[in-house]
Amino acid sequence: MKSQLGPNMIIGACEWVGLPELGIDRLRARVDTGAKSCALHASGIRQFSRDGLDWVAFRVHLDHVPASTDVDCECRLIGTRVVRSSSGKASERFTIRTPIVIGHSRWAVDITLSDRRKMRYRMLLGRTAMENHALVYPARTFLQGKPRLL
Repeated sequence: MKSQLGPNMIIGACEWVGLPELGIDRLRARVDTGAKSCALHASGIRQFSRDGLDWVAFRVHLDHVPASTDVDCECRLIGTRVVRSSSGKASERFTIRTPIVIGHSRWAVDITLSDRRKMRYRMLLGRTAMENHALVYPARTFLQGKPRLL
């Protein structure tokens, strides 16, 4: 019988996440098992070319520190994805792949860049990113503490 590795951590309905390759040490994320993909609030998004590859530059506002703190980010663009909101509206979004850190764990996730300025959490952690990594305990929050960047 083949053994299957399962999730290695339990996370709450909200968690601190780190996106080290984007220069983000910690950011509050809403865990949403109803959402397929991850979304990150980004403004000033612009696509450019570097060494013959598509890249995207954008700004992330960190909501856990004073309002003046923004992080300018650049990441290789892996494509675009059509995402349908809970109200049924479809929009095309740039998609990046970058490592995420939750607690002591680190793995790569795909993240769509979107306008989440009206949302309480600047990042949404969807079920595809949690697959084989985490189980969700929805009655609790911040079970993993602040990310321990690896």
